Amino acid sequence: MFWRDLHQKICKTLKEEIPAIQTCEVYRAVRREIIAPAVFVELASLEPGKDPGTEELALRARFEVRVVVDGTVEDSSVVVRSLAAEITRVVNKNTWDVENVSAGEFISAGGDDFRPELDAYLVWMVEWVHELHTGQSMWLETGIIPHTISVGENVRP
Repeated sequence: MFWRDLHQKICKTLKEEIPAIQTCEVYRAVRREIIAPAVFVELASLEPGKDPGTEELALRARFEVRVVVDGTVEDSSVVVRSLAAEITRVVNKNTWDVENVSAGEFISAGGDDFRPELDAYLVWMVEWVHELHTGQSMWLETGIIPHTISVGENVRP
């Protein structure tokens, strides 16, 4: 549920924030026609994150969005780059309103010529990462709740 919901929220937010996007899918389905401009959201990799000390699994999740436009349309080179820049704006510092997901950190954007099934289109890829924690925290309401104690002297004037 967590991963599906996160992917769907990313797609939903991109379509809401960038009205020019006609198609937004999570992991492109194989088919013959794409209504462009289109974006495809993918979780590309998981790496270890910073341990939060809660027994949750800390991960750095790297996401990719491929921006796809018809290369035969006038100004398509400008359109694909403009959409990539807009997607960068949306993903940077975005948490998608999902608990335990840090603000997105933009990594890069650039041309992507490595998907043969998209050779008929102009494609740019935007990459970013989120730090996130999965699993259950040991600091639940039924256990010991961490809190701050200030130790020192109170001096009155």
